[in-house]
This record gives sequence, structure tokens and C-alpha cells, in this order.
Amino acid sequence: MKKFSFIFAFLLSSLSTDMVAQSINSVRNEAKADLNEAILELAELRNSIEEDKIPIARRVTELEAKARKLRNQLEHHLRLRDNRETSLLELEKEVKESENELDYSLNLLNDYITSWHQGTPPAEETLWSQKLSSILLSLKKSDTRRDSLGSAFDALYLSIDAIRETAGGISFSGNAIVPPDGTRETGKFWSIGPIVFFGGDEGSSGFLERGSSNKQSYSQGLSSSSVQKFQPARIRPASPSTSTLITNAFGPESSDLETITLPLDPTLGKASVMEEGELNVLEELQKGGIWIYPILFFAGLSLIIAIIKAIQIIKIQLPKSAAALDTEFKGPFELLRKTAKGYLGKSPEILEEILYEAIIDVQVKLEKALPLIAVTAATAPLLGLLGTVTGMIDVFRQITNFANPENSELARGISEALVTTKFGLVTAIPALIAHALLTRRLQGIISKMEGFSARLVRLKQQDNSNNLKDSSNESDS
Repeated sequence: MKKFSFIFAFLLSSLSTDMVAQSINSVRNEAKADLNEAILELAELRNSIEEDKIPIARRVTELEAKARKLRNQLEHHLRLRDNRETSLLELEKEVKESENELDYSLNLLNDYITSWHQGTPPAEETLWSQKLSSILLSLKKSDTRRDSLGSAFDALYLSIDAIRETAGGISFSGNAIVPPDGTRETGKFWSIGPIVFFGGDEGSSGFLERGSSNKQSYSQGLSSSSVQKFQPARIRPASPSTSTLITNAFGPESSDLETITLPLDPTLGKASVMEEGELNVLEELQKGGIWIYPILFFAGLSLIIAIIKAIQIIKIQLPKSAAALDTEFKGPFELLRKTAKGYLGKSPEILEEILYEAIIDVQVKLEKALPLIAVTAATAPLLGLLGTVTGMIDVFRQITNFANPENSELARGISEALVTTKFGLVTAIPALIAHALLTRRLQGIISKMEGFSARLVRLKQQDNSNNLKDSSNESDS
């Protein structure tokens, strides 16, 4: 039984080995077949790839070029969009700047029109007021900037025409207020440039005042109604010769003359106003206030002292020759000579002291009251400054008490405050000069007297020595 089993196992193992060998061979054959098939497919695939590679590369190149072109177009459109936005912003900015410039130009034109109207003499306002009123009315009704500029330019052209006509000379009739009574007189006006002459039917003549017409309209702007309100023309008072020339120019006989002489005032009345505003010395002193009186007192005192001391010092004649005991001199030099000659002592030091005392007496006499001039020179400016300070205090008090004081009031207060300073300096400067000159002259006289006395002392000493020698010779003989 065991032997039969062993044989059966051996047969079974041989059979399985053959079967395994057959299966491996079949698998190998199948794998080779699959490999060959795959190799064939790979070769076919490679051939197809090689065939499609050039068209695909060409297609890729075309698509890249198209993409590049589209990208450039996109960038171009983006730049156009950005430039369009920037241009719009710049255009908006330019439009605003242009509008601002137009508004500024319109304001300048309005200011010029107002200034021209203010500078127009009152008598000439009747010539241009109607046209200017119509222009201002249209300017007020203007809804657009263009209409406003058009009306402003119309007013500008009107002013140019008016200036051109008046520059060449224009004549018109009217009436003016004649000083000093203030009566109205009908007559004829001649406007030549900035100067307007008037010749009345009753013989009055003169220049026309260039008063500012309607000051309120200047501060609030012109209007069609304000230019219709005229300020009356006034004649400025003129000298008799000037009035005569203007009367002759307006007279009926002037039409037969080839040349008419008219007076000309280049200052447009300012010179006359300044001349009328000039004060004489008495009026100016009255404006100085209380502090002007001590200044005048010191001025008079220093003047009197300076005159007296100048006479005393100038009367002293300096010696023209050298000092001598036997020669006559004048003034204090003669006193020194007599003192030296009459001295009987023998000590020159004592004589020198005596002469020095005489010089001191003369110096004290000449210097008496002279320091008052120096005091005046030092005190007068201080008094003037004190008057100025008190005047300025009064000016600031007016500013404090009144909200809007008139400029004329302030100017008058300041001018009155400066009057004391002016007269203080007018007093101090001559006093200082006089004191310096007199003191220098006095010091020169004293120095001359000192040299003169020293010479006399030496001469007296020599005279005493000679006398001693003579007496000793007489005793020896």
C-alpha cells in the first residue's frame, strides 16, 4: 500500500511539472507577441507624432503671435483709457483755471470801471452816466459769464472813448457851485485831459475840483442807479491872475484869437491844498500845546545869554604883539600887564599866583550864565519829546474812545504832537552850537592869557635881576 502511494505521488509530480513548463512557455509566447505588438504601436505613434509635430509647432507659433497681438491691443486700450481719464482731469482743471481767470478778469474790469467813474470830474458825469447806467443794468441782468464780460467790455470801450475825447479837449455846458457864497452859476466847461476849466455866464471862472463822487458806490460797487446820482461841480478858488486868464479864454473875443492862453495846474489842485494847509509860525506854536511855552522860554533865555556872552567874548581883543611890561594892551591883558608891572615883590612864584588869580576872575566873569545855554541844549529836546508823548497819548485815547476815527483827526493829532519835538530841536541845535563856539573861543582867550602872564612873569624876573645888578654896581662904585 505504501509502495502504491509512492508511485502515485511520483506520477502526479511529473505530470504537474510538465504542465507548469507548458504554461510558462505559453505565457512567454504571449508576452513576446504583446511586446511586438506594442513595439509596432510605438513605431506607428512615433511616426504620427513626427508627422503632426511641424503643424502643431506652426499652430502654437500662430497662437502665440495672436496672443501677443491681443495683449498689445489690450495694453494699448488700457493706455488709451488712462490717457482719456488723465485728459479729462486735465481738461477739468484747465476749465476751472480758465473760469477763474475769466472771473479775475471780470473783477479787474469792474474795478477799472469803478475807478474810472470815481476819477471822472463831477461835471463830466452827466456826459457818460446814461450810457454807463444802461451798461451796468445789462451787466446786472447777465446770466452767463460771456454776457457779463461783454457788458464789462462795453463799459471799457465807453471809458476809452471818454478818455480819448477829453484828452483832445471837450466843451459842454452845465452849472457849478461858486465859492465863497456857494451859489450855483450856469456856464461852460472845458475839459482838457485831467483838468476842467469853468467859465460862468456871470463872470466867475476857475478850475473844477476833482472830488470823489459817490464814495459809497465805490465801496459797494457801481450800480445803474448810483451813477445817476451826481455830485455838484465846485470851483476851486484861484488867484486873481489865474481867474483873469480863464475869463479871457472863455470870453467872446477869444473866438477871434489864434492862440488862447490857459493856466495849467500839474498837481491837479494838490499844490493849492498844500498851500492853504501851510501854517505860519504863530499857528504852529498854538498847536504845540502847553509844553511849547517852556521850550520858548528856554529858547529866549539861551538866545539872550548867547548874544550877551558873544558880545563880551568878541569884545576881548587878543594882543597882536608879544607880552611886554611897557606896552599898553586892551581888556584883561592890560590888567595882567599892570598887575605884573606894579608888583614889588621879588618872588616870581607869588607873581605867577597873583596873575593866575586874575585870569580866574576873568574866566569866571566870562563863563557866568554860559552853562545855561548847555542846559537849554539838553533840556529842549526832552521837553519836545515830552510834548510828543503826551500828544500821542491823546491820539491813542481818541482811537480807544472812537471805533473808527477819521484819518484827518489822527493826522492832525500826530502833527500837533510833533510840533513840540520840532521846536525842541530848533531850540537845542542852535544852543548847542552857540555853547560850543563860545566855550571854544573862551578857552582860547584863557590859554592866551595864561601864556601872556607866563611871559610877564619872566620879564618881571629879568627886570628884577637887572635892578639887582645895577644896585650892586652902584654900591661897588
